Amino acid sequence: MVGTNHSRNFARALIASLALLSVVPASYTQAGSVEATPAVDSTELASKLFFALGMIESGNDDRGIGPAGEVSRYQIHPAVWKSYSTSTDYRNPEVSARVARQHWDFLTNYFRESAGREPTPFDMYVLWNTRFGYYARKGFDPARLSSVIRDRAHRFVNLVNR
Repeated sequence: MVGTNHSRNFARALIASLALLSVVPASYTQAGSVEATPAVDSTELASKLFFALGMIESGNDDRGIGPAGEVSRYQIHPAVWKSYSTSTDYRNPEVSARVARQHWDFLTNYFRESAGREPTPFDMYVLWNTRFGYYARKGFDPARLSSVIRDRAHRFVNLVNR
């Protein structure tokens, strides 16, 4: 059963990729202070991450269509969507969540291999919200990002932590 296997793999990847969520490094905060995250189980954490992602991207609007044609509450470009699913039911929350999780896993693995460390939620949002390779060209250094990207990533982290 794909759903069960994928859920287990997703949970493992999520736990590993977000191990640093308990404390966000000071360099990732606007005020320079460390932001603590309350302890949560992996299911609750996944729920918080994808709720926050949908809120930042579209206000969790399943009918959302972005300026470059991005679809679903997660604002996934159709070309990216097609690499994970043959479905065009972009408005279906279950389908869009499945596609978003697959892409999240891909970005998590890409970050690990490229940056040589586990990604934080800040890192993951930057990867999600920018063209592929942008963050790598910035050396995976938050200080080298545009202020617009940094601010969005901070808002994402704040939503996850609330």
